[in-house]
Amino acid sequence: MCLGRQLLSSRCTMMSSGAFILSVVLSVSISVLQTSSLQHSATLKSFNEILSECSRYLPSNDEPCYDRCLGLVGRFWNDTIARPSVSVGRFYRPDPCDQNYVNRTQQCICDSVLPLPRKDVCLRASRGLQCYRNQYGRLIADEPLFVSVTKLQSSQIFQDCAQMLQIPRAKLEEIVQQGYSKSPEGSCLVRCYLVRAGLYSDSQGPDIARFAVQCEGYEDAYEASVARCYQKLKSEQLDKCTLAARTYDECIQANEYSNSNLEILGVLLGIITGLIPA
Repeated sequence: MCLGRQLLSSRCTMMSSGAFILSVVLSVSISVLQTSSLQHSATLKSFNEILSECSRYLPSNDEPCYDRCLGLVGRFWNDTIARPSVSVGRFYRPDPCDQNYVNRTQQCICDSVLPLPRKDVCLRASRGLQCYRNQYGRLIADEPLFVSVTKLQSSQIFQDCAQMLQIPRAKLEEIVQQGYSKSPEGSCLVRCYLVRAGLYSDSQGPDIARFAVQCEGYEDAYEASVARCYQKLKSEQLDKCTLAARTYDECIQANEYSNSNLEILGVLLGIITGLIPA
């Protein structure tokens, strides 16, 4: 870093001010483009952005279902489960000296959310989010964070990948019938999906923090398990597509510490049959 600054300083003395400004603008533009390209189709939202979205959809923030809206947009709420998912915790920063915030939050949910009728989704969402506000830590409002990929988004990503990889419909049907790990095209399709969804890169492997959001794998054991599994596969000197597909199969889907909802074959079947995944 110090050497880079010295080189930049030397270059500045050799360039006119106009040329230097142009160089800086180009450098910033390239950096922005590179950052953007790394995200691909990943969705990043801050809590303030989620608040802003719901304020546009609902008449006021006093709306009884406002907190439910926050959960739906931030994808930490599901009416079927009717309690906030632990992934909402990524928007809060606990006090490092607080060793009991998780237990307090869960106890609050047990006391104030679970006794409510399951059909009272708005009240359950409001009570559940209040538990996180009061017990979990300080809200991090402005930091854009990963939002989990829906099945509908997954369907579009797979269709994009199939087009880019020039995989014909007949081959897609074969991949669905036989399994994606049975052919190079299937493995490369999975790799493309994971990369485009912002969950994986060839240089870094699985983005464990994002997979934790996607799969609700919030225990420390989950992160250690994924990292250990990926390093084992990487040592086998696999090609890029096989490594990505096996990482998904063996490190994510087979992970005992998570609840993975990335049903790849189900999404592919929906593309073939024309049925939109629920």
